[in-house]
Amino acid sequence: MLRRALTVAEVAEVAAFLASDRASGMTGTVANVSVGAVQD
Repeated sequence: MLRRALTVAEVAEVAAFLASDRASGMTGTVANVSVGAVQD
């Protein structure tokens, strides 16, 4: 855990990337933006 809160901006950045053409080659990927707070 990174010992800090996840910001809305960080989540938005990941969402914007996934919605962009830069992520067009990604399939079946899970983007974990939990700052380590969630255990898999």
